[in-house]
Amino acid sequence: MAAAAGGARPATAKGAARREAIVAAAVAMLATDGPDAVSHRSVAAAARVPLAATTYYFGSLDDLLVAAVERAADDELGAVAELVEALPRRSRSTRWAAELVVGIVLGPRRRSDADLQAHYERFLASGRHPALRPVLQRARARVDALLTEALDRCGHGDADIEHLVAVLDGTAISALVEGDGSARTRALAAVRDALERSPR
Repeated sequence: MAAAAGGARPATAKGAARREAIVAAAVAMLATDGPDAVSHRSVAAAARVPLAATTYYFGSLDDLLVAAVERAADDELGAVAELVEALPRRSRSTRWAAELVVGIVLGPRRRSDADLQAHYERFLASGRHPALRPVLQRARARVDALLTEALDRCGHGDADIEHLVAVLDGTAISALVEGDGSARTRALAAVRDALERSPR
């Protein structure tokens, strides 16, 4: 039986449920252990499906990774978009705005260094899996748009988004090397400092 090209949608309810279980298992692995943990065999075991099922619905590892990264980004950024849309327009402190930036870029629930490492490993994995690049580029464009809207709503619309993201990412990754659990805290301090230097 031929594999479903590019993770094509199954024709039956049972097939759809099985494919959904596979994607959900891959997303969970991605969140906790990073892309290197995702394989047809490991995902099949986690989803409790035969190995042949993962290779049927996802003809290559890249197909599986793309589906997992797309789903993870949609879930995370969908929740963030709802928060931004509900944000009242009023001037906020630099500290408050910095928390907002970090929450949008890293996600409100991603706090431990292990979580952040798995997050950044997605980007590094695009070097070995070029198929991930367009997915990650689209996700980053959505993040930038959310940051622009959020900062405008809280009186920091003149901030340089590209600079803030670079400062945040660079600080967080450098802190991960230290391994002392301070990556998010250091990133927050760096973003606050960058916002304080921005024109208002």
